Amino acid sequence: MDNNTTPKFPNESSLIYFIIIVLLIVVFFIEGMFIYAGIAGLVLIGAAAFAFRKQVLSEKELKNYLLNYTKNIEDLSVNSFYYSPIPISIIGFNGKIFWLNDKFRELMSDKIESIEDIENIDDFVSGFPVKIMNDNREGELNSIEISPSGRTFKIMYYRLEEGRFGEGVSYVCYWNENTSFTNLKAKYNDERPVAILIQIDNYDEISEKLDKGEKSVMTAEVEKILNKYASRMNGFVLRYDTYKFLMMIENKFLEELESKKFSMLEDVRSLKGNGDFGFTLSIGTGALAKNLTQLVEYANGALDVALGRGGDQAVVKRINSVKFYGGKSRAVEKRTKVKARIISYALRQIIDQSSNVIIMGHRIGDMDSLGSSIGLYAIARSRGKKAYIVLNTVNYALKNMHERMKHEESHYMEALINTDRAMSLIDQNTLVVVLDTHRPSYTEAPEILDKADKIVLIDHHRRSEEYIENTLLDYIEPYASSTCELVSELVQYMEGHIKLTKFEADALLSGIVLDTNSFTFKTGVRTFEAASFLRRNNADTIDVKELFNESLDSMKKKTEIIERSEIVFKDAVVSYIEDESEDSNVIAAQSADELLTIKDVKMSFVLVKNKDYINISARSSGSVNVQVIMEYLGGGGHMNMAGAQVLTHDIDEAKKKLFEAISDYKEDVKEQ
Repeated sequence: MDNNTTPKFPNESSLIYFIIIVLLIVVFFIEGMFIYAGIAGLVLIGAAAFAFRKQVLSEKELKNYLLNYTKNIEDLSVNSFYYSPIPISIIGFNGKIFWLNDKFRELMSDKIESIEDIENIDDFVSGFPVKIMNDNREGELNSIEISPSGRTFKIMYYRLEEGRFGEGVSYVCYWNENTSFTNLKAKYNDERPVAILIQIDNYDEISEKLDKGEKSVMTAEVEKILNKYASRMNGFVLRYDTYKFLMMIENKFLEELESKKFSMLEDVRSLKGNGDFGFTLSIGTGALAKNLTQLVEYANGALDVALGRGGDQAVVKRINSVKFYGGKSRAVEKRTKVKARIISYALRQIIDQSSNVIIMGHRIGDMDSLGSSIGLYAIARSRGKKAYIVLNTVNYALKNMHERMKHEESHYMEALINTDRAMSLIDQNTLVVVLDTHRPSYTEAPEILDKADKIVLIDHHRRSEEYIENTLLDYIEPYASSTCELVSELVQYMEGHIKLTKFEADALLSGIVLDTNSFTFKTGVRTFEAASFLRRNNADTIDVKELFNESLDSMKKKTEIIERSEIVFKDAVVSYIEDESEDSNVIAAQSADELLTIKDVKMSFVLVKNKDYINISARSSGSVNVQVIMEYLGGGGHMNMAGAQVLTHDIDEAKKKLFEAISDYKEDVKEQ
């Protein structure tokens, strides 16, 4: 645009002329030359009128030029949108289609014949994520698939001014097709290797009951079953030890394995030898790892979890998830005490190399967590180490033991410390021993685990997804009745005889009594052997029984729980406690035991209202695995005894979630 079409007025020369004329007029007036002054004034007025008219014409010309220029740009923009090689659409906040270009029209015609009938983007792409767009001014939507063609798109969008197309905001969407990349990615994921480590987890025990020929036949049958599955999944099986196998398959077949709950578990379980003896498998699966080394690490970790949960199950580990399948059988009791002796020796070495020992159980402690802590304290004391037990609050379940501790073993009162005191005592050589739980969030003080470098873990619960990592030593035996049973065995194998006091023996025996419900559930040969050892160390069953004595009010509460109980799913009984009191959790656990005595009841659940959550105590007579049911709710435990915490204040909502978990469990069992 040149200066002829956009004149400037007044410009510098015009301004000079005006100044000169004005000065002449002033001079003429001063000299009295009024005629000349009038003539100069008329010249000034004429010049001003001419300049003004010229300015108006120039502005009109400029306005027309700008309008034409803008129209050309708008036409160019519209044409570039409409004839763009990329499909473009403009949609509203509710999914309404305001505008679409020619390429988007072609895209829609591949799926829908009558494009004119489409008013909403959801008619074209079912479930289009408009809400995500409403939450962000601009961004990307990945993997938008158009069925049935299977074409996928990445959509880049940005928000237009509100009210530009009717009410509310609208969005310009650029549909960038990435079908080839998506197909390539899917093909890559489908063909990625999956490592499956398989172990016959009761091989040694069953082998003792079978002759050599029959043992070989059964092992060969197991391998035959595994080869059958591998051949279906474009994989292979390699037997690398007497009772251990490696299976490699493609990732696309893993989903089928999971959908069938690893049916090879049931196939192997159905193999029976003489005397009705049979094998069970533990399976660890690693998938979606970065490389083969990490893949095998995943599989090894998954196998450790499966064995830690008692065997007869499969565990699948991916980068951010762990899933469990099976686990219907009881954990097999190991009759050999070799492992206990090895663990005892290793624990002794670790304690000797530590500056002090800090012991802690799970929050909301019970007789098993505190009893085993007292047993571990006795071990540390025998090695000449200063030991402490982290206990922030003495709840209702521990009151009786705490009172005995005051009167009989007052030195323990100095050993009981809170979290702050424990944190101040930790140095680089401090040993932290965690008892009766393997979940960091369930410990009495999770922050201690973050600070300590040396951690030992002793537990009897089946291993869950959450787990304390990087321990120097872990001793998880799900066959054991209680952690007190495991600690009692460790005491026996310590170098030099550890003389337990009567109080310490009673404390350990109380944990066994609690978790076996007075030697009713989950009681094996070694449970009685541990109890016999404690009895030889002056444990008194009557004194232990007194530790469980309760008040009349507690008895009345249990009666109320039984009265309001209801039968669901024909074989489950459910009740609840609404009062938030310190003894509620203990009473709930005891009531769950009592409810199991009802005829035809296989499982019982008692819900307790706490400050921030609803606690569930679950019990089973043995034919139902309540641990799996509680795991659906984020909890865990044992096949016969488990628990969970539901983050709600509403009993009815917690019951609804519990019923869903029971239903899911029954469906899974039915499918297996």
